[in-house]
Amino acid sequence: MGITAGDPVQAEKIVAAYWPTAPSNNALKAAESAGRYGRRRAQLRYSFVERATPDDLAPPMTRMLRGGRGGHVRLKLYLSYLWMQREDAAQGLTFTARAWATLLDLPDPSKAGARRINDAQNWLAEHRFITVEAQPGRPNQVVVLNETGSGDPYIAPGAAAKKEAAASELGAVTHRYVQIPQAFWTNGHLTLLSGAGLAMFLVLLCQRGPANDESALWFSPKEAKNRYDLSEDTRGKGLRELADAGLVTTKRRAINPTDFEGSTCATSTTSSSTG
Repeated sequence: MGITAGDPVQAEKIVAAYWPTAPSNNALKAAESAGRYGRRRAQLRYSFVERATPDDLAPPMTRMLRGGRGGHVRLKLYLSYLWMQREDAAQGLTFTARAWATLLDLPDPSKAGARRINDAQNWLAEHRFITVEAQPGRPNQVVVLNETGSGDPYIAPGAAAKKEAAASELGAVTHRYVQIPQAFWTNGHLTLLSGAGLAMFLVLLCQRGPANDESALWFSPKEAKNRYDLSEDTRGKGLRELADAGLVTTKRRAINPTDFEGSTCATSTTSSSTG
């Protein structure tokens, strides 16, 4: 399978033979403990995953994956921060880098894994997705910012939509969001997916929207590029991972029978739940 320049798959430099096939017991225990603090369903704005027009900058999800080595760690860590936001306003998180590395199932969580967490935090802070405050004698405090990378304070999208709906009809549109079940962490799915698999999982959540059914989602390579700035390699790799994990089923059809270039791989979600 070829890999295009700038592709998140290439940026992560994933070697498939060394990718874990099952979450560790330590990661599952960490997720179970973290679940006491996290939401039942993490909220994530559509604008984190998709862009309004093909001429816009790549959406934050794609920028995280492309931001050099460790893109999948940045994305998983930021999603985990959002999962831990139980209140409508951002709450500071003061867990150790080792704890986060264990949750993400990174190798050698006390040393190498912790360094990767610190690197990810530095990138997220530099690009205005979080703030990091040093606390003498205690772990750094992380405060999440708006998912767009604007540097604005974080307000849970559900609460923000309700607040702005009274003043403008655009409130509900601006803050449209999907919900990621807690089981995505506690069942170990987050730890096992690569950046490509995780990106496609989020894309399919946005494609389906709030519907809780198993209707087919027909998803073309052109749409992957225009809306999400994802390459065909990333799309294909991600869909295969999700199918292997039992999260989706896939089949193919031609969008336009007279245009060979229009043939595409389509995905049908099997369920909205990862439980």
